[in-house]
Amino acid sequence: MLAPARAEAGEGRTSSLSWLRMPGADACIATQALARAVEERLGRRVFVSAAQADVSVEGHIEKKSPAGWHAVLTIRDGQGALLGTRDLDRPEASCEAMNEPLALVIAVMIDPEAAQRPAAPPPPPPPPAPEAPPAPPPPSIPEGGGEPKPREPWRFEGQGVFTLAGGLAPVVAPGLGVDAIIVPPGFPVGLRGYGSIFLPTNTTRDGAAASFDLLYVGSAICPFIRGDLGTAMICIGGQLGVIRSDPTTPSRGIDDKTLPLWNGVTELRVSVPILAPVSLTAGVGGVLPIVRPTFRYTASNGQRENLHKVSVFGFTAAVGAGFFFP
Repeated sequence: MLAPARAEAGEGRTSSLSWLRMPGADACIATQALARAVEERLGRRVFVSAAQADVSVEGHIEKKSPAGWHAVLTIRDGQGALLGTRDLDRPEASCEAMNEPLALVIAVMIDPEAAQRPAAPPPPPPPPAPEAPPAPPPPSIPEGGGEPKPREPWRFEGQGVFTLAGGLAPVVAPGLGVDAIIVPPGFPVGLRGYGSIFLPTNTTRDGAAASFDLLYVGSAICPFIRGDLGTAMICIGGQLGVIRSDPTTPSRGIDDKTLPLWNGVTELRVSVPILAPVSLTAGVGGVLPIVRPTFRYTASNGQRENLHKVSVFGFTAAVGAGFFFP
């Protein structure tokens, strides 16, 4: 008759827990972990605040000398009357050896039949997460490693320039011109085309005078180097044009004709972007006349002499502004 009554009394009994780790026992089980271990063994919630508890469990643990552990557990009823005391000793060096005996003894003190019931089974594992769809294959990488480079676009530059030409007309001739360069993708070489027309220039010799008009067009291939500050290029090509004389003194036999020009040209050019798509350009080059037109007149001694002949070597210079894209 006593056993069923004791079981009924202990079946739903709650408790408070006061647990102290003495100096040197800091590595032993803490209060929260000990409470969880007791509740897992009893299979229910046991510990509440001291004001709500049916009984109270108090205990402490300390390190024995030279080795081992010693714990004291007491249980009191709601009025503070002592219901029982239990001492536990283990010789192991690790305090973890006390965890299971402490949880079992406290569980038995609260519920005397706890030792006869199996421990509550662990919660079932969570259901497996749904399988993620297979990841897409990585993008193909060209031989040689690295990510594929984006395709370069065609590049175009166009300028209007003020230019000077020396060695073609009798004196240095000022003029205006247009200039365009196209760069194929993937090649550090531009293809250049340009044209210039010059103001008339005059020459006088032995009282014979004439003015000369000059224009030409040209093309070149231009290897270049592009940096953060701009583009530098060396252009190698040629010019085709005409030079025309206009006599201003009559009866001196001055040639009144238009003759062709054919020149080889090497030029150094620099282009600097200012504010996209605007850029500034400048260039200077050397001119090698392949055809050297000659204009003659009748000197005062009656001999035919040269009024003007294109020089063996000439030069060009230009500055201007334009645009580029992309």
